[in-house]
Amino acid sequence: MRVCLVSHRLGGFDGVSIEAAKWAAGFRALGHQVTRAAGHFVDREPGDVEVTGMWADRPGGDPPPVDHATIRRLCAEHDLLVLDNAGSLWSAPDASTAWERHALDTGTPVLLRHHDPAWQGTPLRVVHGDAVPLHHPAHLHVLINERTAGEFAARWPELRRTGALRVVHNRVHVDRLTGGDRDRTRTRLGVAPDEVLMLHPARAEGANKNIPGAVRIAAELRERLGRPVRYWLTDDAPAPAGPVAEALATVPAPLRGHVAEQADMYAAADLVLLPSTWEGWGLPVAEAAAARRLVVAGPYPVLDELRALGLHVPGPDAVGEVAALLRDPDSAAELLTANHRAVREHLDAAVLPAVLAELADLARHR
Repeated sequence: MRVCLVSHRLGGFDGVSIEAAKWAAGFRALGHQVTRAAGHFVDREPGDVEVTGMWADRPGGDPPPVDHATIRRLCAEHDLLVLDNAGSLWSAPDASTAWERHALDTGTPVLLRHHDPAWQGTPLRVVHGDAVPLHHPAHLHVLINERTAGEFAARWPELRRTGALRVVHNRVHVDRLTGGDRDRTRTRLGVAPDEVLMLHPARAEGANKNIPGAVRIAAELRERLGRPVRYWLTDDAPAPAGPVAEALATVPAPLRGHVAEQADMYAAADLVLLPSTWEGWGLPVAEAAAARRLVVAGPYPVLDELRALGLHVPGPDAVGEVAALLRDPDSAAELLTANHRAVREHLDAAVLPAVLAELADLARHR
């Protein structure tokens, strides 16, 4: 089967790019040919197709005119169209509706994955009428959490009635996140053996990431433990002026930027932070569980769904509990083993090809 996987941007460290890469690999594991189409590529693969109109040339700007000819050609040439947030994102609604219209015209089955629609998250997002997220009942809509599925069903009851809604949580490669090189990575980062390394996998921009809150947690933990605590923000882009830059300026010897291997990143850390006010899923929580690392997260609402799967995730008000666990490795090990077991049972990407095969079949027979 020829699959065209479409997103506004592909190949980066953002959550959508990471998840899109897992889906592309899952379809290829089934023996399908996958073409990546996007408005912007951070990396490049043979056969990638750049589609004009899906990505603004400058931050905050409007995308250029939509390339209808390329969109129609890709729809006609493929057996399945996968719109990975490309039918949801509010920044290029004309492109989203173009994919829907041309797919309907060519009779191409469509599977849409919606990460976080425009009515969720920060109030700065602009909803462009009723165009996005796409919600045509002829297509299969995959939501990454039950909360969003319920909101879709409330807005468009026919999607639930016709079986057009499915929930598939974002998954993690459990085995790939274990066995990282802790000592070598910490040495490369310049982290001393007695320092507590606090990992915050987040962008420097975006108020929902709550970097000031993360900095406060680091300071409180430093006081409770009486030990050096290093704060590591994985985004090395300049912090926007305002609360984020002001908070980072108070951090002693902060670390910035990614390392090449995720397993090494988590192995080096003693604690993972995700104190966001909003996340579509919060993948670092599941990744930390897979890597057997303590994690502090919340108060973003969807975290309740991860906890319901059996993950023990203290909130930002439980720094005392986390400090106690860091002092007591035996108690921490019991909790981390239980978290690892839960994420393997419910969120292991090893079963993703089978999930995608079922979704593709449902999309093609709508």
